[in-house]
Amino acid sequence: MRRGVDAVAHLGFIHAFVNFAAVCEIDRRAVEALVGSNRPFVVISGTALITPGRVTTEEEASVLTVHDFPRVTTEEAAQTVADHGVRVALAPSVHGEGDHGFVSGLIDIARATGVSAYVGQGQNRWNAVHRLDAAWVFRPALEHGAAAARYHTVAKEAIAFRTIA
Repeated sequence: MRRGVDAVAHLGFIHAFVNFAAVCEIDRRAVEALVGSNRPFVVISGTALITPGRVTTEEEASVLTVHDFPRVTTEEAAQTVADHGVRVALAPSVHGEGDHGFVSGLIDIARATGVSAYVGQGQNRWNAVHRLDAAWVFRPALEHGAAAARYHTVAKEAIAFRTIA
């Protein structure tokens, strides 16, 4: 940690879904590097980590394990440094101009194949947030957030995947 740093925002998750478990491990190590920094920090995770199948609040921990979803490693690492940090959980779809995330990948596939697919009736639900709306959460979370708190950045909730497709 550099001297003179007041706080840290770890926003650098690698969106390489081909080797998802490996990038989750890299993310875990990045978060664990904050141990002993004695600085406030924000680490991002995702609302996809919440308990599936029911409404969940920020106070509830996920029941998922690393075997269920490799990104849980970030949550576990963040818990080890939670005395100084807060977690901002981004919606599964963070969108905006220049987007290169999950939904833009689906759009690229649809353009290449002529098919915009979904599973079954397309009724599984996704939350979304524009990246500029999500950005407004980070500063107050760092400056005023309670240690070990979780903040969910969701602007549009329960969008049926068929609608996204």
